[in-house]
Amino acid sequence: MAQWNSTRDRQGRPARPIPAPPPRLYFLVAAAGILTIVSLTPPTLILPVISLAATASAAVVALLAWLCGAERHSNDVTSWDVAGALVFIGFAAGMLTGPEQIGELFGPATMAR
Repeated sequence: MAQWNSTRDRQGRPARPIPAPPPRLYFLVAAAGILTIVSLTPPTLILPVISLAATASAAVVALLAWLCGAERHSNDVTSWDVAGALVFIGFAAGMLTGPEQIGELFGPATMAR
């Protein structure tokens, strides 16, 4: 069975890869965005906002890593590692969030159901 090679186009020529930014840049941009959003929220909504912001940042970093063709298996920190750390932070903040905080975040209409 032939193995599919995503780095070549249909004519057999090598595709030009998109250069990937360093993973530190992804982490710094995500951290700056999360800190900005958290600084603008009321204290009772910090955990649900961190959960949403970190999970959304992880999705963006993973999408960029996929589009750039970032290496997955390496001894160094990769973009995939940064996405995994962000999603771990987002899920941990979501697990610590109480139902009252979710009701405040999305409004009383979601809690009435």
